[in-house]
Amino acid sequence: VGVTLAEDTILVSDSEQGLIFVLNQQGQLIDTLGEAVLNRPTGISYDPVSERIFVSDTDDDSIKLFDRAGKLLDVIGTKGDQPGEFNRPTFLHYRDQKLYISDSLNARIQVIDLRDNSIQIIGERGLYIGNLSRPKGVAVDSAGNVYVTETYYDYLLIYNPAGELLLSIGGSGNLAGQFSQPTGVWFDARDRVFISDMLNSRVSIFQYLGGNE
Repeated sequence: VGVTLAEDTILVSDSEQGLIFVLNQQGQLIDTLGEAVLNRPTGISYDPVSERIFVSDTDDDSIKLFDRAGKLLDVIGTKGDQPGEFNRPTFLHYRDQKLYISDSLNARIQVIDLRDNSIQIIGERGLYIGNLSRPKGVAVDSAGNVYVTETYYDYLLIYNPAGELLLSIGGSGNLAGQFSQPTGVWFDARDRVFISDMLNSRVSIFQYLGGNE
């Protein structure tokens, strides 16, 4: 479900097997993580400074932290709808000591500042554009804007760092710029955003041009 880079290795979450596969740059398996610890791993992200691996364990309604050797370091959250609690968390993104978590069945994004453990909530359940129903992918651009794939209504939603809606992209369809169940979202170093447009069997690529007003 999830893929991230960790130094010279590639980490892949396999939700059915309850494992994280560690591959080298040639795609060869060199290790596995999470055996007997993970139930259904989905989202995965990596902090290169602390060398910690963050994994959302969807069935356990928690985020689990590992070192690169696979040792469990900490567990964040339990089932619930209060800040710091989760209901089927899925995709993750780590940037600048903040962990962005798609709290899918609570219809929100939770942002945990790992410096002081403060929590920001972005989005809420609703029927209007900018509201969330089934958020999945989450990523952040160089200006701190937060990008969320809303899989139920087929939108890419963009919020500023304060959590205010800036822009919606997409809507249901198969034309350029439209989506059918978008899931993962990722940024590269050039601020290009890649969206996994799952039921259209493609990846859509957009370029962030700057400005967050």
